[in-house]
Amino acid sequence: MTFSNPKTTALRLFALIVLLFEPAVADRVARAQGLEQRLQALFNSPVAANSTSSLMVAEVESGRVVAARNPRMPVSPASNMKLFTTAAGMQLLGHDFNFVTTVSMLGTVDPIGTLRGDVLIIGRGDPTISSRFHDGDATAVIKRWAAELRRQGVKTIGGNLILEYGYFDEVWVHPTWPKDQLVNWYEAPISALSIQEGCVMVRVLPTRQGQRAEVQLEPPNRYLTVENTCVTGGGRGVYITRKADTNTLIVRGNIPANSGPTEIFVTVLYPVHYFANVVHEVFMAEGIRVQGEVLLTPKEAREGWRTVTEHTTPLSVANIVINKKSQNFYAEQLLKTIGAEKKGVGSWEKGAQAVTEWLVQEVGVAPSEFEMIDGSGMSRFNRASSDSFIKLLRYMWNAPGRGEFVSSMPYSGEPDSRLRRRLNQPPYARSVYAKTGYLSGAIGLSGYVRGKSGRMYAFSFLFNNYRTGVWGVYDLQDAILKAVIENG
Repeated sequence: MTFSNPKTTALRLFALIVLLFEPAVADRVARAQGLEQRLQALFNSPVAANSTSSLMVAEVESGRVVAARNPRMPVSPASNMKLFTTAAGMQLLGHDFNFVTTVSMLGTVDPIGTLRGDVLIIGRGDPTISSRFHDGDATAVIKRWAAELRRQGVKTIGGNLILEYGYFDEVWVHPTWPKDQLVNWYEAPISALSIQEGCVMVRVLPTRQGQRAEVQLEPPNRYLTVENTCVTGGGRGVYITRKADTNTLIVRGNIPANSGPTEIFVTVLYPVHYFANVVHEVFMAEGIRVQGEVLLTPKEAREGWRTVTEHTTPLSVANIVINKKSQNFYAEQLLKTIGAEKKGVGSWEKGAQAVTEWLVQEVGVAPSEFEMIDGSGMSRFNRASSDSFIKLLRYMWNAPGRGEFVSSMPYSGEPDSRLRRRLNQPPYARSVYAKTGYLSGAIGLSGYVRGKSGRMYAFSFLFNNYRTGVWGVYDLQDAILKAVIENG
């Protein structure tokens, strides 16, 4: 009988293992090299080369850069800026943060239901008091406040209805936003007390042929005036706007007699006054009379207020609207909230300062590669590099609440999102979670993509001053992502 040397047996076994796994290792290396070459070729394609582009793809876990083009060059990120705002909100405010609006009263209620005192509403930036979450009724939350006052026995407010708005500053509209677009929903004013996302929804309905069309407002209010010359019938279409520097709505044109309603959101000047007017009207309609005045104040200093009710909205709800719907108003409300909570001043400047400090000190973003002007990306003075996005995305992947952050973004092929028509077929559908971004002359797409191997990648594709159509940029972005999915 012969006995083999244990050392020799071990060496043979090791050699066998190498032979068994070497093809897989070699294939993986080859695919990795192929992916790098493919991406670099796409990064150097005419669309990218003939634009001011900052592009990068990196493995999420290891940080290994797969391909890059001008990765440290800061450019306008458009709405990709919202990723910084939402991530900072989660980390600086906490995952359990709630926007809170408080209704309180001071004084006693007599036997006939008169409050011998005042009612106070304190706003802290909640963006959701609107029709979005309340079956089309922008006043649903306010109606609940009125119902709670009635449950407390209040039928008449004998004193004043006071609204405290000083949680944010009084700069309603960012000074760098385009002046010629201030009536549009994406430039809505920002305030600690807001309704209908800083807008009014104007609804135009046909009546009888040749007759004046009907105009409805949501929320219903008398704060705005309407000049309506729109006629039922004809084919010119409905035109809706607001007179510059006024709260007068202009409705003109024609609406077909057999058509459905035409609806558009228009911004409203002086958002706190607008909010106060709607609250007062709803209270009166709901059986709560106000004998005193409607007063606006930055801060109510008296003590002894008793909380009647609070309306709370989780930060996670706001983040979904910010990233999936790309709603500028929500992003700006969040940025000012960060300023109020972390710097003591609810302003764009202080919010941006808090976010920037966190990015530089905790995330590792280079100060020279990032400049935050607003929270939504509407300002053309925002700047960020693709490398700063990759650092953010990798940080958030390993941070508490990763699932909440990733799921707040649209995914490829998601219905009712800006990615619904992009990469919406297998194997690409649901393989990409990313924030879109668009301004005239600036297109961004940043997020996560999963390769067929299961490996996760972070990517950021920022294009400024491109010399092709918008879809030319989109097609290049999609080609890069397809290459990652197929070879990563």
